[in-house]
Amino acid sequence: MKFPRTPLPACPDATLHMIIARHRRGAYAAERDVGDLSLEATIADIISGQVEDVERVIAFNPAECWSRDATEDIAIEIANRVGREPVRAAVRDFIETHAGLDYARGLELAERTFDAA
Repeated sequence: MKFPRTPLPACPDATLHMIIARHRRGAYAAERDVGDLSLEATIADIISGQVEDVERVIAFNPAECWSRDATEDIAIEIANRVGREPVRAAVRDFIETHAGLDYARGLELAERTFDAA
């Protein structure tokens, strides 16, 4: 049986962001909505904990045929956005590892809360 050929969508002329996360068996590309790989969605996913143990963030533009490591830029942007608000330990570790101690110094850790069931 032959399947009908579906044309591939055109390459978007936009900068997209892929998150590489750590796992006990290595690294993997975090599963995210392909329709929204924007800078804003990437930052929101990291801050909210949607993606944890972030190792790298790769920015790329398929239409212009380029890619680059944007991890440090993302870490600095997150540090600037959270300011003095309490952050999860994983976010603080991400900022410290990829942006440096100057950006992580003074960040307050959010208290861990547990709901009794």
